Amino acid sequence: MSSQRLTLLFLAANPRDTDRLALDREARAIQVELERSGHRDLFQFETRWAAEPLDLLRELRKLRPTLVHVSGHGDPSGLFFQTPDGRSQVVSTAAIGQTFGAAGASVRVVVLSACYSDVHADALLTHVDCVVGTTGAILDEAARSFAIGFYGAVGERESIAAAHRQGLAAIRLEHGPPWGARDVVAPDPDLGTSPGYPRLRVRRGVDANTLVLGTAAP
Repeated sequence: MSSQRLTLLFLAANPRDTDRLALDREARAIQVELERSGHRDLFQFETRWAAEPLDLLRELRKLRPTLVHVSGHGDPSGLFFQTPDGRSQVVSTAAIGQTFGAAGASVRVVVLSACYSDVHADALLTHVDCVVGTTGAILDEAARSFAIGFYGAVGERESIAAAHRQGLAAIRLEHGPPWGARDVVAPDPDLGTSPGYPRLRVRRGVDANTLVLGTAAP
C-alpha cells in the first residue's frame, strides 16, 4: 500500500432558499464506510460546508484531492453553491469545467450528488477520468444509499466501475427498482442510465474496471 494518503473532498451547499437536504447524513455515511473499510488508513476524508463558488477553487488548490464529491442541488444550467448571505448561486457547467482544468490536476474522480448533474459530465471529462452524475432528480435517501455502496467499495480498493455497481445495488436493496417500475429477477444493466439513478461516465482511453484509487494514472 502507498504511504501517501489520498484526499477525498466532500463539498456541500444547501442554500436557505432551496429545499432542505440531509447532506450531513450523506457525509456521515461516507465517513463511516471509509472508516470500516480494509484500507481506512489510505484515505483522508475532508468536508467543507456552506460552499461558496470560490471554495471549489480554493480547496482544489489547497487539498489536491484525488476524488471530489459535490453534494447539494443542481439543474441543467449548473450546480447550486451559495452566497455569503446563504442564498443560492448557480455555477455554470463551463465555470466548473474551467475550475477543474485550472486547479484539479490531482483529481481522478468526481461525484456530483445532485439532481440533473449528468449533463455536466462532459465538461469535466476533459480534465478527470470518471464522473458520476444523475440523469434526473434523485431522492435524498437514494443519494445516501449510493454513497454507502460506492465508498464502501472505494475503501476496499475496488475499481471505480465496481464501486458504481455497488452503489446502484445499495439503492436497489433499500429502495427497490427505478421509481415506480416493476422489479425483475435479473439486475437491469441500464440501471445507471435510469432517471434518478447515478450514471458513471468515463473519459476516452480510461478503463473504469481497472481504475483503482491509489494506483498510477495511465
